[in-house]
Amino acid sequence: MEVNTQVSRDTENKINFIQAQTHQDLSEILKNAIELYYQTLQTPQKTPLQILEESGFIGCASVESDLSINYKKVLTEELSKKYDYR
Repeated sequence: MEVNTQVSRDTENKINFIQAQTHQDLSEILKNAIELYYQTLQTPQKTPLQILEESGFIGCASVESDLSINYKKVLTEELSKKYDYR
């Protein structure tokens, strides 16, 4: 397959930079870029929830089980402890 295309000056500068850094010819650069893009598209995308679950952030704290109901009371008590000098 033969590919013929025109690229912007910015893209040309990027290609020149890649060539200078890797000493690859244009066909190698394009082949590697297409492979990387292909692999990215093949990898299933994770939802934000999946990312958070994998990070360990969810469930990293322990609080009262009814905090969503009594958060104002708990916040008031904690602030009173912290700033009791007033």
